[in-house]
Amino acid sequence: MKEEFEGEIYFTPKQAAKHFNLNISTIKNYIYANKLRTLRTPGGHHRIRKSELLVTLGDPPAKEGNNNLPLMHNLCLSILAVFKTIGPVGDSLIIHSKNVSALAKAIAKAMDLKGSDVKRIEMAALIHDIGHIAIDKSVLLKSGMFTREERELIKEHPAAGERMLASVKELKDIKGIIIHHHEWVNGKGYPHGLKGEEINIASRIIAIAEAYDSMVSPQSYKKPVSKETAISELMRCRDIQFDGTIVEVFTKII
Repeated sequence: MKEEFEGEIYFTPKQAAKHFNLNISTIKNYIYANKLRTLRTPGGHHRIRKSELLVTLGDPPAKEGNNNLPLMHNLCLSILAVFKTIGPVGDSLIIHSKNVSALAKAIAKAMDLKGSDVKRIEMAALIHDIGHIAIDKSVLLKSGMFTREERELIKEHPAAGERMLASVKELKDIKGIIIHHHEWVNGKGYPHGLKGEEINIASRIIAIAEAYDSMVSPQSYKKPVSKETAISELMRCRDIQFDGTIVEVFTKII
């Protein structure tokens, strides 16, 4: 089991080798060559800070089963391009999606998630709104405020996106993230009313990234707000709509 001291995670050499998909002798060689600084326990055993490993070795390589990440990324980019078929609104959705993807990736990296998980979050964020394609165009292309009925139609886009991706086997790990990016941690979100950690951490990350970009970027139905105002709104809604811990991480990197 990994050990934690003063907020830092430490690995044994064996754990480090497994985590980075390396031979244990490789890790030991790094240690003996002084390329990896270690903490020595009272019993003389080596313990290596995770942050030290990341600096020296970079993100862990994708393990077996994850070697289709480049294909998944290309598929997501191709899917995102579908927005171009609906004109200026589609162009805005593409810009929004790319912004959310960059923000979500930054949050995931700041949370020290695995490299493969960071990539999945980046990709899921890139196409998190693809379900909008299934929304009636008269609603999607409307300029100005939505009616109550139109808002209910818009709220169908996470489930629509999940259905659209269901037949793409390469994206099976992403569709479950997309469908829950509008869930609230207090259980009052949609479409399933999930609460707290019932919501995938990737979905919780994307929810914050999307909310922030929606506030600070120009929209057809509202004016953008300042960075400070957007952060204040995220803080006000932490542990209600958003995961409070992730909000704290986000406010430190934005």
